[in-house]
Amino acid sequence: MDTVDTTDSKTDWLKRKINYGATYKGMITFTLVWLFVIILFLSTFSEPIKLIFGKPLLPIELSDDFVDRAGRIIILYHSIAVPVVAVCTYFVLMFMDVREKFKTRVKWPLFIGSIFASGSGIIFAYIDPKGWIFHGFYLVGLSLCFYAGIMLLLGVFPTGSFPKRDAENRRNILLGQYAVTLLTVCILLSVILGGVIGSFFGNGMIPLLAEYFLRPEVIETYALEYDHVLVDAVKAHLHIMLALIDVIILLVVYRYTVQDQKGKWYGLSMALAIPGMLIMSIGSWAVTFNEIISYPFDMHYLIYAGSAILVTVGLILALTGWKKLSKEFLGGDYDSSSSSTKVKAIFKDPVRFSLYFHFIWVNFVMTFGGIFLALSLRGGDDPSPFTEILKIPAFREGPLAVETTVARGHWHILATLSAIMLVLLLIDVLDIKGSIRNVMGWLFLAGSVVAFGLGAIYLYFPHFDLAWADSITPSDPLSLGMFEDVAAFWKAQELFGFGNWLPIVMDLGIMLFVIALAILCFNQLIQIIKGRHDVKDWPE
Repeated sequence: MDTVDTTDSKTDWLKRKINYGATYKGMITFTLVWLFVIILFLSTFSEPIKLIFGKPLLPIELSDDFVDRAGRIIILYHSIAVPVVAVCTYFVLMFMDVREKFKTRVKWPLFIGSIFASGSGIIFAYIDPKGWIFHGFYLVGLSLCFYAGIMLLLGVFPTGSFPKRDAENRRNILLGQYAVTLLTVCILLSVILGGVIGSFFGNGMIPLLAEYFLRPEVIETYALEYDHVLVDAVKAHLHIMLALIDVIILLVVYRYTVQDQKGKWYGLSMALAIPGMLIMSIGSWAVTFNEIISYPFDMHYLIYAGSAILVTVGLILALTGWKKLSKEFLGGDYDSSSSSTKVKAIFKDPVRFSLYFHFIWVNFVMTFGGIFLALSLRGGDDPSPFTEILKIPAFREGPLAVETTVARGHWHILATLSAIMLVLLLIDVLDIKGSIRNVMGWLFLAGSVVAFGLGAIYLYFPHFDLAWADSITPSDPLSLGMFEDVAAFWKAQELFGFGNWLPIVMDLGIMLFVIALAILCFNQLIQIIKGRHDVKDWPE
């Protein structure tokens, strides 16, 4: 009886797995699992776990000192945001026009740098705070990512011969390329702003959370430790980086939806995206110098104008995507179908329906609330027009706890919602089919509607309870106890006879898309082990 040599087959099996990991889909999947592991790690000593089990699951004791806590949070933000930016970039390499020779120069430094920075940052912040070598590794990872950004700029920069275009579609292709090039420039400049801030704070070792410094009197109180310019620069860096991540998602999903780049609506959208992101970026950068330069008007109005343009592009994308989805399901019957039939067709695929839905939903749970806050911020001798017209209180005259909670919460909603859009795009790119696809699509949609819808109410509702607001006068603006006021407000509510139900249901909504994310991770793990993601040749 002949024996079968399985050595080569086992070697080939392992090689194919490694090769798949070198593809864009493999890198995106790995990074997604990486972030999921970080979330699981953090959850083991989170507040809900402490309430359920009485103690953290892992023997990790964290300092309650204000400076230590702020430093941990800053490192955590970057340890999660950098891999997310990497995922966005992999999608750019997949769908956008990038010179072939630069693709490898982008993806490998970015992949290694993002994982290196993220892992080192988490170890330094939560496991070994005195191990400064990990902070050094963290900076090395960030440097590799910045190098990848420079390579990406060189790879997308348009010339007379790149990208290739035909006479019929020349304008749309050029507009799309100009948009992604300008986006790359804006991101690199915003990263440089963050690096400059970090270099200054590296000397003093005093971390700064932007949401603590919303009011001038707070900054004046701590003027010895914090310079006005650095405080405003931190705010600018935080907001513009998150906003530009969303612009990446917007352009990537648009290109994925309209891959041939044809049509007047695509051309119009790219023509709007260019001034939108530029105006928004200039407005954000200019906020840094509020205390130095006497601007003729508030630079935040530039941010609002740029954001409004990009919101319009998102609306056009959502309608374009839904129409395409309906056409795909109805096929040749689309033109003869009734309006209700066309609408019903878009619900056939909950993943793509949910993906486009979020470009509209984000405005209700984040954009409109942010504009409302901005237009009703000031009171007293310099009231906002919005507060005067609607006869509502100014946020700045209310309790600091409310304003701070809104400032933290609205961008957390945006960041999480953006991550959901990336995951939904990945599910479609991986071409996952069947019931598992439908389950994930509906879980993400239901979780988002519940968590973010109630989250918006959680943030803004306390502001309108004037009796409660007038009773709060926090003595120390930087006291961690200032946040307990909003929590205490919700604990005291007896809405509809259910007591403190809103935060609990909001957390259940969050659990829905966490479950969906876990399903995706395990699904991909099983698929890779089974060999359905085999790649025989080394990619790209």
